[in-house]
Amino acid sequence: MLVSFYTLRFIHKTVVPNLRKNLKRTIYILIFGVLFGCSDKPKKLQIDRMKMDIEIYLEFEPNGYVISWNDTLCSEFKSDWNYLQKRPYELYCHIFNKEKDTLGYYRGLSSPRQFTYFRTKENTDSIVDLEFSVGINHFSEFLAEQSEDYINTFNEKFEERMEFKPIRIDLKTDLKKKLEIELVNDKN
Repeated sequence: MLVSFYTLRFIHKTVVPNLRKNLKRTIYILIFGVLFGCSDKPKKLQIDRMKMDIEIYLEFEPNGYVISWNDTLCSEFKSDWNYLQKRPYELYCHIFNKEKDTLGYYRGLSSPRQFTYFRTKENTDSIVDLEFSVGINHFSEFLAEQSEDYINTFNEKFEERMEFKPIRIDLKTDLKKKLEIELVNDKN
């Protein structure tokens, strides 16, 4: 097979410069990524505000409810169908009445989930306070794949639990509605 002079000239003038240009761009991207990103150390979690949806339903009579939420915590894991099992943090929820009696809670240490059950006192607890906080997902698939050094650093950066200001819900008016709430960091 004979390649003409014009074909070789075309390749030399068009293809070779593009290869050089793309190779330079790739090298610059790699250097930038290594220097300024791609950290293998965990970063301290900081959330000032977080919007999410909640729904509350009467699950069983009398006064037995279920609350479910759809949070945006660790949204980088949301593309996976099992992101609740992968993400290193999870959202805990405690439900109290006006007298600060605990009506229900979810605080991890089981399969990660975004719901919990609670039970109110008959004819007295129509107003409840939801107190959300961020905790470690102890069964995180992501954390299970990390080194011991990474885990130790992760635990050091998460010594203090992040808590949010309480959200007040009226069960008489807010039942069976999708509510958009905004959690505000308690330190703000």
